[in-house]
Amino acid sequence: MAKAKKITAALTAALLCTASLTSCSDTSYVMTVGDSKINAGIYIYNELTEMSYQMTMMYYQKGIKKDYFDQKVDGKAFDEYLSDYALTATKEYAAVVDKFNELGLTLSDEDIKSINNSISSTWDSQGEFYESEGISKESVKLALKGSKMREELFDHYYAEGGEEAVSDDEMVKYLDDNYLRYKSISFAKTKASTDSSSSATDSSTDSADAANEEAKAKRDEFLEKAQGVSFDDFDSIIDEYNDYVASKKAADSSSATDSDSSASDSSTTSDDTSSVAESDTSSTASDDTSSVSDSTAESSSAADSDSSTDSSSSEPDPYANEKMANYGEMDDSQKDTTNGKILKEVSGMSTDVATAYEDDNAYYILIKGDIKDRDTEYAKDNHEDILKEMKSDEFQKKLTSWVEKLDIKVNNKAIKRYTPKVVYDKQTEYYSKNKNS
Repeated sequence: MAKAKKITAALTAALLCTASLTSCSDTSYVMTVGDSKINAGIYIYNELTEMSYQMTMMYYQKGIKKDYFDQKVDGKAFDEYLSDYALTATKEYAAVVDKFNELGLTLSDEDIKSINNSISSTWDSQGEFYESEGISKESVKLALKGSKMREELFDHYYAEGGEEAVSDDEMVKYLDDNYLRYKSISFAKTKASTDSSSSATDSSTDSADAANEEAKAKRDEFLEKAQGVSFDDFDSIIDEYNDYVASKKAADSSSATDSDSSASDSSTTSDDTSSVAESDTSSTASDDTSSVSDSTAESSSAADSDSSTDSSSSEPDPYANEKMANYGEMDDSQKDTTNGKILKEVSGMSTDVATAYEDDNAYYILIKGDIKDRDTEYAKDNHEDILKEMKSDEFQKKLTSWVEKLDIKVNNKAIKRYTPKVVYDKQTEYYSKNKNS
């Protein structure tokens, strides 16, 4: 009798699952918020977008082209990180929509038109791929609308006229407390070439050492010229440096051409003649007059390109040679990068004093400017970017609190179905089938 009751109960449960797919096997939604369902496509979209971003970073930062799931991100296994990210992002999407509606905010007709145009363009080129991943056009539209709502909520609180608007004086003080203003020149170091066993040969080491001595001597020559030169007048040193780079490249190009001609005219010419030109070229000053990598991922600078002059204007940009960097907001990992170490050096320098600096990549001349000479103008020209730097963490705390207040129930069956590995495998399969189309 007991066994019969168990069988009956199991059959009843099976029938209930069949009659109510939403409670037992429906994976078309990833969570419920009160009585509303959040499409699984939004979750997959968040998962896929972050996956693509992280894979790109792995390639550019570490040269990783495969075995992504053997890597870690933020101390977590790649798949775990992506699952956690997508779930958090989807919860935040729900919280944004809820708060946006609660405050009675609306997207403008222009915003809706922009989103629709973006969807049309995306679907023309990627629609088939998204559908292969289980992401509908409607899910992408909802995700994009959510992103715009998030921007509008941020402005609702912090932009001009907002509930907690940031004043001009507050922004200027933030710049004075956190930003560095500087100019730089670099002379690239030459690294010894390696043989087939990846060991530097004695001749290449000697050649690299000689090239580096030449680069250091040239740096010191320019440093001597910069003594007593103010931050503003340092532009003249940069102009001279640029002329030097141009003449050096021209001379190296001419030398390489002559070497090629000589090699073709004489069958007895050694193949090593080209190595001299290559060694000389690699020891010249960097073509980049700024010489410092100001990636936003490292420096958190509001704007790497600090031109406040309209590109259509004939007036020259007075700030073309300088950089503004938010050193105060960099974390320890950012400060430990090449760029972070350069900024640390700048932070300890006196203004208007050209200073020598060296790392594994180059020999530098750095000069620090007074941030207060430009803070008001820079704050005006880069208002939105600086506002995000100032208030993003605070806004994130608000968003987290909104999520916590919602009645969210996660559909774990959907989470288990749309794993990062499944999403990745579908992507690989799709592009493998369509690589020649």
